[in-house]
Amino acid sequence: MITEFLSLLCLGLSLGFEDEKKNETLTKPYLSALPSPVVEQGRNVTLRCLGHRHNVTFMLGKLQDSGYRQEQRSAGYEAEFLLTHLEPKDAGTYFCAYKTMDSQEWSEESEHLQLEVTDDRKKRRAPPGGKATRSTIAATCSCLSILLLFLSIFLINRCTQHDLSHEESTKRTSHSKLPQQEAMG
Repeated sequence: MITEFLSLLCLGLSLGFEDEKKNETLTKPYLSALPSPVVEQGRNVTLRCLGHRHNVTFMLGKLQDSGYRQEQRSAGYEAEFLLTHLEPKDAGTYFCAYKTMDSQEWSEESEHLQLEVTDDRKKRRAPPGGKATRSTIAATCSCLSILLLFLSIFLINRCTQHDLSHEESTKRTSHSKLPQQEAMG
């Protein structure tokens, strides 16, 4: 009797635990791009999906292409999806999700990650030293602006001093005439 009771108790507990696992919602994973979400054409990028559980299957999807899907099992908490020799068609909005071995339900999707693939051929067409030329022009303009500022301050100061010295000489002349007028009067 006790053996049957313990067997039923263990069975009930294990079934309850399984139901609890099934009802548990999986938290949203985090998706990042290494080295950056902006990648030159022909280069590689790694999209890393970080979940909150270990021993799961990760899935990488693309919003613009419902048929695009990569899956990867992981014993750890993350999976890395390597995208190689990127082309402009690889650009787009990516997301990831994960599911446990016990569940066929996917977690909530990660925040969307916008992957940009830049056309490196445009950079090759730019004249060599283009950035250096822009920097030189900017530095020259800055120096000229500062020089004009100092020149303006100098001229304003000079004119102000000239006006003050003219005023002082006028005052001196008027002061020196005053005693002469008193003496005459």
